Amino acid sequence: MVSEEPIGTEDAARMLGVSSRTVIKLAERRELPGFRVGKLWKFYPSDIRDYINKQRQGTSKPDGNEGSANIS
Repeated sequence: MVSEEPIGTEDAARMLGVSSRTVIKLAERRELPGFRVGKLWKFYPSDIRDYINKQRQGTSKPDGNEGSANIS
């Protein structure tokens, strides 16, 4: 198994397309796996990719009516 180096908040934010503050909030809420080294948050790139994939899966609706308005 190849071990990967953890990345910092800025790199994690770049991968996710969000701000560093958002990454920290997600980590503090335990929505995004990470760990602290002193005052710094660290993340494994594979955990970031897993998070992205889970978010993508969670946005699809099973009925296939994504984005359609319900007009009565």
